[in-house]
Amino acid sequence: MSVSFDLRSLSEQDYRRWDGVELERKVALRLIQEGFAVVSPQSPAQLRLRAVRTPEGLGLEATGPAQRVEQGVRVGRGSLAELHLEVAQKLTEMTRAVAVPLAPEPEPPVPEAPTVLAPVVVPPVEEPVVPPPSALELGLGLGALWRGAGAGVDPHLLLSVRRGLGAFGVDAEVGLGGAREPALTAYEVQGGAFLGYRLPVTERLHLEPGAGAGLVLHVFRLKDAGVSEPSGTQVSPAGWARMKLRWRFTERLAAEARVGLGLLRPVSHVREGGTLWSRGSVRVETGAQLSWGP
Repeated sequence: MSVSFDLRSLSEQDYRRWDGVELERKVALRLIQEGFAVVSPQSPAQLRLRAVRTPEGLGLEATGPAQRVEQGVRVGRGSLAELHLEVAQKLTEMTRAVAVPLAPEPEPPVPEAPTVLAPVVVPPVEEPVVPPPSALELGLGLGALWRGAGAGVDPHLLLSVRRGLGAFGVDAEVGLGGAREPALTAYEVQGGAFLGYRLPVTERLHLEPGAGAGLVLHVFRLKDAGVSEPSGTQVSPAGWARMKLRWRFTERLAAEARVGLGLLRPVSHVREGGTLWSRGSVRVETGAQLSWGP
């Protein structure tokens, strides 16, 4: 009995996210093991299987000569391999349920001469060509730099680029923070590379811990021109531990809340025994940003 499996109703993003090529291969292999002849969705088939997008995940449909059955699969609770196994198992059970025996055909008359039967050729499952997705994700955010106990808070602008490697990702971040005091103006430009792991909590909500290293460039200018060094630049190596909470609104747009703990060389500006501006060796970065990408 011939069976076809159709994923064409899924969007391109869903097809990539759930690895539709591998899912079609596993379902076809399981059905062939059960004794069914698997054909492409464009070919006539006695039994038709279909997967559609639902709010909870995937809806499975099996249509046979006499009946039609449906089941649902929730996504986001396990790995992709577990999802493929569950879909293949349910589709196999649904196929057996709708595969009622057809009415027997009358036996042909016995030929006088032996008849040579041609071998039955099962057409291969067609694998649609999916263009490779762009793995780059851009982010822009605003937050605050907490320079230490009693040292003050500065605004913080952050630009990031992420390249996905499955659940892992490599980020490049550039940040700008600054303060304008009555006696001093100071800016800090930071750049770093991060390795993060995106952990799904639900289909739309993800946690992403990460760690990175880079440099912080501290630029200052004193308002009092009579001091020996009215301006200057200092460079410090830095390391960060970071946590992101990410909520995906659409297939490409997401909002992220970010908190990071940075370790770097402390800086302090003092004039006549009074501290004009200081930042300790530990600073906390908080903020929110929007990201755009697959």
